[in-house]
Amino acid sequence: MSLIRPRHEAPSRPRWSPSHRPIPPAKPAQPSVKPAQPSVKPAQPSVIAPPPAPTFPVAAPSGPGRSPRRTPGGAAGRRRPTRLLGALGSALAVSSMLLLTACAGSGTNNGVTVVDAGDGDNDGLHGTVPAQRLAKPALNLTDTDGRPFDLRERTKGKITLLFFGYTNCPDVCPTTMADISSALTEVKPDVRQQITVVFVTSDPDRDTGPVLSRWLRQFDATFIGVRGPFDRIRTEAEALGVPLEKPEVQADGSVLVTHGSQVIAFSRDDRIRALYLAGTGVQAYIDDLPKLTAERSGPEARG
Repeated sequence: MSLIRPRHEAPSRPRWSPSHRPIPPAKPAQPSVKPAQPSVKPAQPSVIAPPPAPTFPVAAPSGPGRSPRRTPGGAAGRRRPTRLLGALGSALAVSSMLLLTACAGSGTNNGVTVVDAGDGDNDGLHGTVPAQRLAKPALNLTDTDGRPFDLRERTKGKITLLFFGYTNCPDVCPTTMADISSALTEVKPDVRQQITVVFVTSDPDRDTGPVLSRWLRQFDATFIGVRGPFDRIRTEAEALGVPLEKPEVQADGSVLVTHGSQVIAFSRDDRIRALYLAGTGVQAYIDDLPKLTAERSGPEARG
């Protein structure tokens, strides 16, 4: 009897066809719409920058004696002793206070010494009216072109505003010139034409003719600059009650210049009509200048 071994056949494999391609599992659906982004950005706090500090024209250094800006309290900030001049105390008894200011180089305000000079009547003006009306001096100095300057001749028949200062002054000198310049732009043209402004330097070594002329043109091209030997300038200033001290070079190279800060207004009769102290505002000049020009000579001839 023969044994028949069972025939082992390999299981048949299905014939491959494209339809039998395995289908991969589906990926989870992605959202088709992205979440909305906020259309308005959160408001940022707005910061308003503070306005820049006012600046004033200061002459470029013309020689030694310039120093970096210093804060008050140093050598340049010390108070200067005050001398009550004879002309100021007796012949020029004004109704308020005269100011003596000490300034150094391009530094900050270095303090003001106040001199009480008596009582008087302001006569309807913002300016201080002196008890005794001193005469306008000739000065006999030179203008910025080097020509002889006679104050009485050059300002004859005009209302004259006279100031003693210097171009490197960091405070009272440029503010005073700027205030007068602003006032002159506000008054009527016929008033403006009757007024002459004269600036006498108290620092003639550094304030050469070109330096002084260039500095004054920044305020008004008609302002007249005057210079000369310091001793001569001081004599003329003190005769009018304006104290001046010779510029002093400090140990650090800065220059200390002490000078009176009043503007002297002369009427048409060549006598002092009023004094305008440091801090007089633009409006005070706007109010007073038409009154001064309306006077035929002094207070006795108003109308």
